[in-house]
Amino acid sequence: QPPRKSKQQRKEMLLSLPSRSIARSARSYANQAAPSIITTTQANSAQKVLSTPEDNKLTASISLFIKAGSRYQPNHGIAHLLKNSVFKSTQKRSALSLVRETELLGGVLTSSLNREHLILSAEFLKGNEGYFAEVLGDVLTSSKLTRHEFHEEVLPGAKSEYTQAQEDPTIVAIDQAHQLAFRGGLGNSLFINPHLSASHESVIDYARSSFGNTKDQAIVSTGIEAERLTELVNQFFIVPTTTSSASSDQKSSYHGGEARITSPHGSDTLLVAFKGSEGPSNEAVYTVLQHLLGSDPASVKWSNGTSPFSSLPVKAFHLSYSDIGLFGILVKAPANQSKTFATQALNEIKKIANGEGVDKESINRAALKARFLVASNLENNLTRTELLGTQSLISPKSPSQITDLYSSYSQVTPDQVIQAAKSIIKSAPTTVAVGNTQELPYFDQL
Repeated sequence: QPPRKSKQQRKEMLLSLPSRSIARSARSYANQAAPSIITTTQANSAQKVLSTPEDNKLTASISLFIKAGSRYQPNHGIAHLLKNSVFKSTQKRSALSLVRETELLGGVLTSSLNREHLILSAEFLKGNEGYFAEVLGDVLTSSKLTRHEFHEEVLPGAKSEYTQAQEDPTIVAIDQAHQLAFRGGLGNSLFINPHLSASHESVIDYARSSFGNTKDQAIVSTGIEAERLTELVNQFFIVPTTTSSASSDQKSSYHGGEARITSPHGSDTLLVAFKGSEGPSNEAVYTVLQHLLGSDPASVKWSNGTSPFSSLPVKAFHLSYSDIGLFGILVKAPANQSKTFATQALNEIKKIANGEGVDKESINRAALKARFLVASNLENNLTRTELLGTQSLISPKSPSQITDLYSSYSQVTPDQVIQAAKSIIKSAPTTVAVGNTQELPYFDQL
């Protein structure tokens, strides 16, 4: 049995505990406060390569951004079909081998599509980056895109995703709003239309042109050192120059319009949108305006909060792209009440345009919420790579550290928000009603 400590020894030990705790807290704070550096290089095949080493995480990820979003597709649904065509058979391995090998290493492969990019991602335990970099490189350089996989897996899967999307009135409203607001380009639907034919050959052609366009691609990683990532990219992401072809860059124009879709699925939904930001240059201003009005999530659970929309079944949104944005409100309420709520919401935007309720404190509160949401998303590997990749491709300057992704919100002024609100109400409205269209209002009734 160890000897008992004397009273003086116990006293000294207790007195030393706070100082030790403070020292540990100081070291912990120093580690958290140090900015995460983003290293940007260029691969031999001209892709942008960004890495953010994360020493405190056990997992890593690699994402490949390809300029193959729905705005660039030559025909309806081609981008959606291409998204479902990746991670199938390549020149090196079959689809079944890919699944088995990925499972053996405990990794996850995903493909996602937005209006500007097709994103291929791999998440895995640290140390397995060599295998998953090879897999992503194979998809980019040697996907077979076989006819039997297209008809047996790709096309049925895309049709199923379309059916699921049609059951969500919010997705239907937002997709339709883009078609009205931007017509072609950004107005192209994210989903296949099962009533319009899309050929296997057209998907192959789209893959060849977009996969070969390496100067508009980015490869982003978390948890991998910059030198190691660049080495892997130069080894596995070499695209033959004969396949290189640039995507068409037609600047978006805003039009507006109105659509009404009778639907038995979900709750009645009314969307009213306007022209938003002019791209990355003033995106932060419109995002702060969005949070000033009221958006998800609530700051305190089960509490309405203090924003203008806090007591309404209305949320503001802002969808920003490389050259334009879409700002609006989404009303989720019974059809016979939507007119009242939408009118109140639009009046709140008009109040801000007149300078009512806009001061440094309210702007700071909205900016902090915007910063928090971005910072919170950065905790996840895939959302971090998505933010980094998107920022690097649509902005003239790539971010050099993580804080660059949200620092612009703190620079927004009340005058900028007022001017943004004025610009919104001057633009043509885009209105979509989904649900009971017998009772949902038209825009001229608001």
